[in-house]
Amino acid sequence: MKMTNKKRKRWRLGVAAALMMVSICGCAAGNSGNDQGTGTQAAGDSGDYIVIGSVNDLSGNRSVNGNAINNGVKLAVEEINAAGGILGKQIKLITYDNKNDSQESINGYTRLADLDKASAVITSDASSICLSLVEISNQKKIPLMGMPSDPRAVMNPDTQEVYPYMFLVDQPNAPQQANIMAKYIEANTDLRKAAVFYDQSNAYTVTNSQAFIEIWEDIGEVVIVETCNSNDQDYKTQLNKIKNSGAEFIYCPNMPSQLVMMVQQAVQSGLDIPYMGAMDMADPFLSLLNDPESLSLAYFQMVCWMQDEKIQPFFKAYQEAYGEDPIVKSVNGYDAMYILKAAIEKAGSDDPEAIKNALENEISGLDLLVSDDYSQDPKTHSPLELGMVMCKIENGKLSNMGYFLPED
Repeated sequence: MKMTNKKRKRWRLGVAAALMMVSICGCAAGNSGNDQGTGTQAAGDSGDYIVIGSVNDLSGNRSVNGNAINNGVKLAVEEINAAGGILGKQIKLITYDNKNDSQESINGYTRLADLDKASAVITSDASSICLSLVEISNQKKIPLMGMPSDPRAVMNPDTQEVYPYMFLVDQPNAPQQANIMAKYIEANTDLRKAAVFYDQSNAYTVTNSQAFIEIWEDIGEVVIVETCNSNDQDYKTQLNKIKNSGAEFIYCPNMPSQLVMMVQQAVQSGLDIPYMGAMDMADPFLSLLNDPESLSLAYFQMVCWMQDEKIQPFFKAYQEAYGEDPIVKSVNGYDAMYILKAAIEKAGSDDPEAIKNALENEISGLDLLVSDDYSQDPKTHSPLELGMVMCKIENGKLSNMGYFLPED
């Protein structure tokens, strides 16, 4: 599977064209289970449309990601409706704000299942949110598609059995991301002595870092492991220990604000070795640094390169619709809706159980923004053999190092 720049196989209409046609979109704000409708809803009985739900953080501390995901979903819905809908029906998108809160997420999902009669739901990139929805999804049996990096959100770690209605879409999970980075470092650098520095209060960074440590111990040497907590502001003690450890690089799959503090305090401490990060080193990370050129060398990974030719029609449509540039999470939401479209078409029905079966068994060879040959793995409810775009920051300059998928 290789990322190419070939022309899109499916016809995607721009937002201007979409807005001239009927776009059915319901919108509501989640409020402790007492949700009030705030948007418009097209006329017609329930047989005239397919109800799709979105439960994302629109006003909480992850609202940048939540709004980006939701906007990507909305843009895809507008395009699909403008092109005739799915199975001859228009989509009605109903959105609830979970405020990055587990109970609000459960409330929104329950309302979508019981009152709105949704056929499927697209939700958060936060693993904690997706984990909170596992039990209720088993009860309500409405398929849930999200971007949780923690594999426990889609699979029981003890039995290795998938949760029937939980799906990770459009990006590798945290252990897969760690494996991609480890194998890339091995294949493309001479660096073998690693320092690992991660936030022990964050499920994603813990899962990712622990996977990297296990993988790297078969490749090189982990000379030191340091941790922090989400509210820490001073990393000088950990950075000085790393400086004196003999480490050749720092593996740090942390959040943007933590990475900014780490780089700036490392400069003050005289520590200048490469950083190996994860997706949160993407924009706007560089712009948050006081002096981007102080970052001598870093590598990180993304699900797509936002300057890629095939991304540009989406990029322009998103700008027109929302007055801002999309981020990678916008791509995730957009692709998730097209994955769901394919599942409904494969199912030949908007029945949730039929859609769940199609998501599990019949998603393959899709042409998406993140891949032109995208498939879901029935055994893991996660993307199958999905690589990532490797990126380099050198003296504050960002460059694309190409798509990378380890052979094993």
